[in-house]
Amino acid sequence: MQQRFTGKVAIVTGAGQGIGQGVALRLAAEGAAVVIADYNASTAAETGVEIQVAGGVALPYAVNIADVGAVQTMVDDVAAHFGRIDILVNNAGVVQTKPLLDLDEIDWDRVIDVNQRGTFFVLQAVARQMIRQLPDSVRGGAGVADLLSNKLDKRTAEAAATSQALAASYGKIVNFSSIAGRRGRPLSTHYAASKAAIISITQSAALALAPYRINVNAVCPGIVPTPMWTQIDQDRAHLFGAREGEAMAAFIQQVPLKRAAAPEDLAGVVAFLCSADADYITGQAINVDGGYEMN
Repeated sequence: MQQRFTGKVAIVTGAGQGIGQGVALRLAAEGAAVVIADYNASTAAETGVEIQVAGGVALPYAVNIADVGAVQTMVDDVAAHFGRIDILVNNAGVVQTKPLLDLDEIDWDRVIDVNQRGTFFVLQAVARQMIRQLPDSVRGGAGVADLLSNKLDKRTAEAAATSQALAASYGKIVNFSSIAGRRGRPLSTHYAASKAAIISITQSAALALAPYRINVNAVCPGIVPTPMWTQIDQDRAHLFGAREGEAMAAFIQQVPLKRAAAPEDLAGVVAFLCSADADYITGQAINVDGGYEMN
């Protein structure tokens, strides 16, 4: 496997299981030191051990991303431990299947606090750290001034400095939305709203962070047999009196490629977006769903 992330430090939230775990394993396999940030300390530790046994570097970290103070502490701790943060994969999230008319304030706040609010404040805290790491040339400091003060023609030096700054990426952020963020979901209105918001946050952050050469993109998974999708299947079985497995099977039949995704399918796309191959991609939300959604 390529070693595209040797020397890079990545935080992956929700990396104790499912898609987040698959992403963490992929980034570690490609050389990144990976922070396994998860609400569940036990599953975070298990993922960390799996990476370490394979020869990688992992730091399990228990955190509730709905707690802004805890998020900032995590970012400070990671920066102190590794000296930098190069990659953020904002994967942590929760889901609930419940009809629109039955939703209450507790349901709404729980999903929005983790998926929407948590994603934003992790992004913000990590982006601030990434900006602190920028070379002076990107921040308009001494690096460019030194170039302009030498014996090169001023315009040539300006062009060289600008070209160098524009060509490099100084941070990669990938947020997890969902195909549920593409259109309404009457049985998970709050979840769909939170995932639609992540697409908007991604676009806003891409614009705000572009001057610092930080790329921000999103991925929108479809059906993935993870604990989250098991919960969706069980909730639908309870609502409609169906057998477990029937709801997921029905969704899979609507996928043009006629299969569910594996965590590795998502991990490959995330690794691409975190690599130098994606330096000119920002503000995008990419469906990874076998063709279920095509907008």
